[in-house]
Amino acid sequence: MSKKLWAWVGGAVVGLGIAYVAAVAVDVTGRDTFCVSCHTMEPMVGAFERSVHGGNNPHGFKSHHCTDCHLPHESLAGYLVMKGISGTRDALAEFGIIHKVDFEENYHEMKKYTYDSGCLHCHAKIEDPKTAYGMSESANFAHETYWKDKKAGKDVSCVNCHNDTVMPNFAHPGLLDTLKQQKEEK
Repeated sequence: MSKKLWAWVGGAVVGLGIAYVAAVAVDVTGRDTFCVSCHTMEPMVGAFERSVHGGNNPHGFKSHHCTDCHLPHESLAGYLVMKGISGTRDALAEFGIIHKVDFEENYHEMKKYTYDSGCLHCHAKIEDPKTAYGMSESANFAHETYWKDKKAGKDVSCVNCHNDTVMPNFAHPGLLDTLKQQKEEK
C-alpha cells in the first residue's frame, strides 16, 4: 500500500478512536452515578430517588441519565454546548469558585434547567394526548392547553405543572391541586 493510503487508514482509525472515547465520556458524565458524586447534589439525589423518574413508579422504570431532563435535545450541537456550559458551572460551584444555586429556594426557576425537549424525548406521544397511555380527562385538557399555548408562542414548560411529581420536595407544594382548582373555576 502507498503511504497516502496508510495515512488515510491511520487517520480514520485515530478519528474513530477519538470519536468513540468522546461518545463514552459524554455518556458516562451524564449518568446519575457521575452527577451525584458531588456532595452538593445530595439533596437532588434523594428527590430523584423518590420521583417517578427515579424508579418510584409501578413499573420500576428509571431514567438513565440526569441529562435526559437537564439538557436540551433539539440538536447534538446544542446538547454538547449546554453539557459543557452546565458541567463547567457545576464544577466551578462545587469548588466554591462561583455561587451554588439553592434549588429548593429557586424551584420557580426550574424551567431554566429542565428542558421540554428532554421530556418530549421520552414522552413523545404526549403531543397527541388522546393516544398517550393512561391519560385522564383532566390530563388531556392540560396537555391540549399546553400545546395550544406553545403554538401561540406563550412561555409554557412541562415543569410548570409537573414539578410536584418529577422531583418531590423541590417543587411548589400543592401546585397540582392549585391547577386542578383553577381548571374547575373556569
